[in-house]
Amino acid sequence: MKYPYENEFFAYCKNEKKYTDRTMLIVTKSVASFWNYYQNGADDATLDNIQATDIQNYLNSLETNLGMKKNTINKYISHLKVYFTFLYSHHLIKNYPVIEINGRRFNRKHIYVINWMDKLPQIAQIDGIHPETVKMMLAIALGYLPDEVLKLRYSDVYSKINSYELRQYLKKHTNFTNGDDPYILGKKFGGYYASDFHLSRRAEPDRKLIGMDITLQNLRLSFVYSILSREDMTDKQLQQKLKVNAKTLFYYRQNMMRYNILKEFELPNKEE
Repeated sequence: MKYPYENEFFAYCKNEKKYTDRTMLIVTKSVASFWNYYQNGADDATLDNIQATDIQNYLNSLETNLGMKKNTINKYISHLKVYFTFLYSHHLIKNYPVIEINGRRFNRKHIYVINWMDKLPQIAQIDGIHPETVKMMLAIALGYLPDEVLKLRYSDVYSKINSYELRQYLKKHTNFTNGDDPYILGKKFGGYYASDFHLSRRAEPDRKLIGMDITLQNLRLSFVYSILSREDMTDKQLQQKLKVNAKTLFYYRQNMMRYNILKEFELPNKEE
């Protein structure tokens, strides 16, 4: 089974939606891709536990990790809506998580908070902030890609941290129960998450604390735009710093200028 109710959904697409074999193949492939991503990143991977933020994180990963264009992502959204409509209309799920999911608009301006990296020692001291939030931000600030972050071990990160406070924070909030060099964002009983679904859920309440989205994909983009907003680096230096080729650098720069609004990071007021 590639995803829950696979056979039933296949019959629904064929008999009720009257899809052609080619369309059915494309739709079911999109659903299987989402379920694989969700299942590998969640501790409690059940249909009723899926939230709109989980689907949004998946869509963001298609854009950030795979470089998919907005019109392609919109097709994935439409396929997932068919699947969840089937589940909901046949009383197989209690919630309808795609109700808040809208297509990628080509003229929509996204707001990204930039230049938070140097403030990480202070961010780590915010009352109530989750360690997962700080460690995800730390790893992205060190230049790691989202899929690399999930596999980072303590030894990969500790020696690269310049701040004494952050080194102590990492040591204090890393679980050494399963060995001397664990994954910094690993599962409780060992191993690492295949996606940041679980981590994003843990970090979601911190969005209000620091005023920015906290998923690996959004953190990565905010880091990229922070670096691109500097004027002291050549294109070659930018490619090396961001671990991208010339084509991807051009893509990021065009998006930054045409589709995004950049906002400087500000530490929250302690009195708020």
